[in-house]
Amino acid sequence: MRRGGWMLAGLLCLSLPGAALAHEGEAHGEAPKVATPGEEQHVLAATGDVFEVVLKHPEHAEGPKTPVRLLVADTETNAPVSGAQVELTLTGATVQALVPKMESPGIYVAEAELAPEAEFAAVATVTRGNAVDVLALGTVHVEEEHDDHDEAHRGASTGWAVAGGVALMVAAGAWWMSRRKRGLL
Repeated sequence: MRRGGWMLAGLLCLSLPGAALAHEGEAHGEAPKVATPGEEQHVLAATGDVFEVVLKHPEHAEGPKTPVRLLVADTETNAPVSGAQVELTLTGATVQALVPKMESPGIYVAEAELAPEAEFAAVATVTRGNAVDVLALGTVHVEEEHDDHDEAHRGASTGWAVAGGVALMVAAGAWWMSRRKRGLL
């Protein structure tokens, strides 16, 4: 293959990544939300005479209901507590009395109506047998989610990638044409 053929093949290969990046318009549906290690979680904790309780909830509201996890452990042994009756009271503009369901040993899950930017005082009551602890966990607060920055950044980086690819193709074409005019190709 002549040098000109190799150069043309190289230019063709350089133009292909732009076509691969053009991926809009397909409807795959919304991907399921999966918790990632870097996902922001608010964590509140309290230790009582019998039980330790850790409350975890997302930093941002996830629709009308937000998942709330309570991790319940024995204070002395730090062992997960199974079969306890757990109640979570969230007091703010409204009062929510939640009864989380046990998901696995020591992990209890409920869904709370947490309006963005509202604050709720969280109190957990844990009962197992004759042992009862009432624990003030602190303030639950979720923020509104802002995706504008991510969308703007993604669009800007794609624009710069396309502009760089076009500039590279123009430079390579100019170099090839100058070599061809000199009779070197």
